[in-house]
Amino acid sequence: MTAGVGPLTSLVYPKQKPGRSVREGSPQRELGARAGRMDPWAEVNLDQIRWNFSQIKKQVKVHVMAVVKANAYGHGLIDVALALEKAGVEGLMVGKLAEGLALREAGIQSPVLNFGPFGKEDCEAIIRNNLSQSVFSEDAAAFLHEAASRFRSNASIHIDIDTGMSRTGISCHKALPLIEKIAGFSKIRIDGIATTLTEDPEFDGEQLRRFREVCSAAEKRGVSLGLKHAASSAGIFEPPEFYLDMIRPGITLYGYYPNAKTQKEDLLKLRPALKLVAKVIFVKDMSPGDSVSYHRVFTALKRMRVATVGIGYSDGYPPQLAGKGLVLIKRKKYPVMAAVTSNHIMVDLGDDGNIQVGDDVTLIGTEKNSGLTADVLETQSGVSDYKILIGLNPLLPRRYLP
Repeated sequence: MTAGVGPLTSLVYPKQKPGRSVREGSPQRELGARAGRMDPWAEVNLDQIRWNFSQIKKQVKVHVMAVVKANAYGHGLIDVALALEKAGVEGLMVGKLAEGLALREAGIQSPVLNFGPFGKEDCEAIIRNNLSQSVFSEDAAAFLHEAASRFRSNASIHIDIDTGMSRTGISCHKALPLIEKIAGFSKIRIDGIATTLTEDPEFDGEQLRRFREVCSAAEKRGVSLGLKHAASSAGIFEPPEFYLDMIRPGITLYGYYPNAKTQKEDLLKLRPALKLVAKVIFVKDMSPGDSVSYHRVFTALKRMRVATVGIGYSDGYPPQLAGKGLVLIKRKKYPVMAAVTSNHIMVDLGDDGNIQVGDDVTLIGTEKNSGLTADVLETQSGVSDYKILIGLNPLLPRRYLP
């Protein structure tokens, strides 16, 4: 039975350029330690993440629970969480129990909320590791209550209310009796109550009204609900009444806005934090009639030079960028040719003879005017910047600045 809402971090490879401070990340250590010098890597600027956090905090002026699920949106769970903890974040939210356990194993002391599922057999680990668990059923609360009783402890929970997302949570129309039952468990501590907004501007206000109504009714019955929270990154740009006691930002922490409107307004002056880099592994001259890749997806019409770059869709580079994307080599942009395979992309160098094996290739950049940030890649590929970042292979080595 389950009841309602893996440590993959990395090592620094290859060598950093002189004059820049680099810190070793934490693993998948075994595979990260075996990364080849020509393998691709992600470079994560923790200062930019701290900047984004400070900008969010200035805007909302309430508690912030940073969303570090999905390997911190591809940026590295442990290292990002440590940086945010040092920056003063009030809590961390994960989407899987394994992520919460990994944070505790890494020495993270901040409150951690697992917004993902759990089973009865997981209760001991939740309690022993002082994790807070999202619940939306009486059974879920009972499992935690029984385990907490055995260990002479208390179980921390946040109650998940469905106000219209229809994903997880107890329906707002049926929530009050459940809240009262949960409040009756002596070993359950209600530290918060939450809902998730659909990010439909025409509906979010109604969701907030429904949520407030549930909270008010429970408090009139004498139930203490802890922190109330509903807003994710999109909610930051709603009126302040959406902030409640705490917000749960995700994509904004990593330097991106939740939609085109907020991106254009750039209210928070966010700074993208992740750069994706690979190496040129082969350079060849092609003659008219020579073809490229499986099924000969490209045929040269003239003499040209082509670079093979050691990265592909298995690393998370979107195959939809074939024939559309650009990469940066030695401060010059080159087009991605009409093939992205598992481990390689092909880049049209034209007649440029300056590119050599071993040169760095930037595929995702951090400068907003570079034309290589994840939101620009979204426009080129049709794949959202969320999916591009989260889709980066967790086994890619991460290097951290500073």
